[in-house]
Amino acid sequence: MFICIAGKNQCSIDVIKILAKHKINKKNIFILPNSTDKGRDTWQPSLKKYALRNKFKIVKLDELYEIKDLIFFSLEYEKIINVNKFESKSLFNYHFSLLPKYRGCHTNFLQIFNGEKYTGVTLHRINKGIDTGNIIDQKKFKIMLNDTAYDNYIKLMNCSVKLFKKNLYKIMKSSYKEKKQILSKGSYYKRSSVDYKKIIKINTRKQTLRIHNKIRSLIFPPYQMPIVNGIQVKKSIYRKDKIYLIESSTNRYKNR
Repeated sequence: MFICIAGKNQCSIDVIKILAKHKINKKNIFILPNSTDKGRDTWQPSLKKYALRNKFKIVKLDELYEIKDLIFFSLEYEKIINVNKFESKSLFNYHFSLLPKYRGCHTNFLQIFNGEKYTGVTLHRINKGIDTGNIIDQKKFKIMLNDTAYDNYIKLMNCSVKLFKKNLYKIMKSSYKEKKQILSKGSYYKRSSVDYKKIIKINTRKQTLRIHNKIRSLIFPPYQMPIVNGIQVKKSIYRKDKIYLIESSTNRYKNR
């Protein structure tokens, strides 16, 4: 049996550590980093760097196609998998939403933007569609009222690792159950559905929960922070029907 971990960030590294605890032969573990991973740590540790340092075999996607006894795990992997090219049928993805809701892209942003109270991670089979495969398991948690998109993403990564640990043995033994998604009860968003550059500036004096959700959904310091009424902010607090913002250059609260 061969196992491939494809993807990026701390969550992909943490699941490799779980494999090591299960005493899986290192020679049977393949690593498929995203193309943007140049082997250097950024705001997240590099999967490629970790694999090289710990002497795991780094592979290309097409090297996996003819391996019949392969288990493929995607954790934030960048490409859509063509299942027809694989000999293996054990292809799985950890999607950062409670499927069938929020299939596709921008899952973390959209759930906060839309004011969802709960989110989570779904373990599902990879099929011909985009995040449409049968659900194997889900782990759910509450989105806290003042959590930013950055805060929530960290929680999603941690959640995916817990879900991986919970289901690894079942996947290896093919002892899991599957549940078909009811796609009509879900939603799908393509990459072009959100243009962060167009919505990053917010000009308003309204003190509504909807505005608070919009602000915090855009707070992701490694990539962007919203500009509210001309001021860049790093935190939005909603309390007693009022919004309090923390400017990026200070730790002081200001009511807006």
